[in-house]
Amino acid sequence: MADGAAACICILFYGSGDKYLQLAQRVLNRPMRLLAERNIEFRFGCNAVGNGTRNFLQQQIADHFRSAVVVEQISNLFKYPMMRRMFNCAPITAPITVWFDHDSYIDPETDIDSWLERVTRQLSACDLIGSVHLSRLGAEHESWLAAQPWKTKDNVSHYVQHVSGSWWAINTPVLQKYDWPPNTLQQKGGDILLGELFRQQNLHLCHFRDGLRINVNDAGVESPEARTIV
Repeated sequence: MADGAAACICILFYGSGDKYLQLAQRVLNRPMRLLAERNIEFRFGCNAVGNGTRNFLQQQIADHFRSAVVVEQISNLFKYPMMRRMFNCAPITAPITVWFDHDSYIDPETDIDSWLERVTRQLSACDLIGSVHLSRLGAEHESWLAAQPWKTKDNVSHYVQHVSGSWWAINTPVLQKYDWPPNTLQQKGGDILLGELFRQQNLHLCHFRDGLRINVNDAGVESPEARTIV
């Protein structure tokens, strides 16, 4: 664990087979390896990964990410329980937490020091940054929202502004204050529900995708991210 780290970068790896190994190789590209030379804490979540991905990660940890914290689950635990384990396996002391799904990565041509400075500067003005979208919140989630201790407004917005769940960066005290993600979330919709938390609590999210490829499939195509929670 990096002492006095400027940021904690959390990367979630998933799946068995060549497709998932290639995603792991893509996210741990040269810019990410350069970040490992800075004062950055890394946490790797290995959710039902195959042997090829596990062997690759072990080699990367030995060569570049020597202080990385690894959280492994042999069977599929789903995204948000894994995220919760990654955030809570040890207290995050860095002021900024950065999340990567394995389908998102830093563009190989990015100047990493300039990029990290822009992320830090943007989070001095906002609580959460990422690729902003507008999605519809289903009426069936009103009962879930009503049970949340952070719900302060009577109305539930039909459309919620939120950042893509595949990449985002947040001021760590916000994560810790609201104990995000809650243990009732499993696989889908957490990004939209985080957007509703921000609306309820009058927190600020801002659009940021500089030097990033977010939610990119193996053909290099990004998802439009407009959807209803399912």
